Amino acid sequence: MSVLPVPVTFCLIFILTFELVSPLSRHPLLLIVSFDGFRHDFFTKRATPGLNRFKTDGTHAPFTYNVFPTKTFPNHHSIATGLFPESHGVLGNEVYDPILRRILHFGPEMYNTEGVTPIWTLNQMAASDRYSGVMMWPGGTFSYSGITPKFHHAWNMSVPWEWRVDTATDWFKHASTPANLVVLYFEEPDTTAHTFGPESPQVLSYIQKVDNITTYLRQSLVSKGLLYKVNVVLLSDHGMATVTPQRIFNLTHYINKAFFQIVDTSPVLQIRPTKGKESVVYNALKTASQTANFSVYQSSELPARWHYAQSARTPPILAVADIGYAFQDLIEWYQDWYQRKFHITLSPTSTLGLHGYDNNEPCMRPFFIASGPLVKTGHSVQPFQTVDLYSLFSVILGVTPASNNGTFSNVRGILKNPPAAG
Repeated sequence: MSVLPVPVTFCLIFILTFELVSPLSRHPLLLIVSFDGFRHDFFTKRATPGLNRFKTDGTHAPFTYNVFPTKTFPNHHSIATGLFPESHGVLGNEVYDPILRRILHFGPEMYNTEGVTPIWTLNQMAASDRYSGVMMWPGGTFSYSGITPKFHHAWNMSVPWEWRVDTATDWFKHASTPANLVVLYFEEPDTTAHTFGPESPQVLSYIQKVDNITTYLRQSLVSKGLLYKVNVVLLSDHGMATVTPQRIFNLTHYINKAFFQIVDTSPVLQIRPTKGKESVVYNALKTASQTANFSVYQSSELPARWHYAQSARTPPILAVADIGYAFQDLIEWYQDWYQRKFHITLSPTSTLGLHGYDNNEPCMRPFFIASGPLVKTGHSVQPFQTVDLYSLFSVILGVTPASNNGTFSNVRGILKNPPAAG
């Protein structure tokens, strides 16, 4: 039996140790995970031991107050920037820009990348050795003020969830540029709830899948030695309501379709009347709304609590369906997308899911859980606004937040040792 010389043995031990212990950022670590459309009360629909473990180990709120409209793009951007839609300009899943004079769909122009500072950009601006990772978060792969996240992966629903988790957590362990902030997005249970309704067996199955991937996330953090080093925030952007075909109506039954253009989708439609038809369109829809299940607002009439009116992109007229109702575009959308994807046909007995309604509606509310070294254990806080999260993220990361619409005092109770008030 041969014996290696001491210097050789030492070198082998050093190499193995170096390979096993990857460097971590010297800055506080934060992982933000969003499950699209996970309504706050989905916890009562099926056992969620994976999510509950993070809840028990950390702090949670019974729900949070999201922004209007309660849609994916506006809400994810408000979470990331601390701004209301009227401030960041993402007023829906598509918008009309009066300066560019055209409808903007998902892309850097819609996200006004020179005018806002998302948390991943703020983090990298704070120091040269701060690195952010964005895994499929809406709007997260664009360059803001010329800064792109060090690590980023565009949304692709065909990518397995486990791969997303493994890649995102690996970013914290990168050998030369370890991330200290990672945001991670999952498109469920939103996609399934739209197709089958939020109370469907299919959604129950996805609640289970969300819980399973949360357990997998925890195991990934444990295996990489990150569980007690990374602050984890689990949240959603909005809830979901049930809609049936009998509750879908067509605005062209009340006004000639040649008189206006529709931007975005149910249940909130941005109405752009053709020139000279502003009063005709508004009056006709306002009259119809007296007996139909929707409301109509001129921009000057929009509720202040929506924080929707003070944008150059605010439409002249906004039509908002009552909870559980929708406009004709939902049928067209369903037949174009969901019928092709799931090979199902819309019938009078179909049950659909929809969100975007007034953010005062309880079924539109998302959930919030936080856990980690900087977070209180076994604690609960009162509901707060999702725009408050930006200041919470900033304090956890140890950076100065950009100007925002949130209030840190609403969330300071989440932290073990928060900075002094003010």
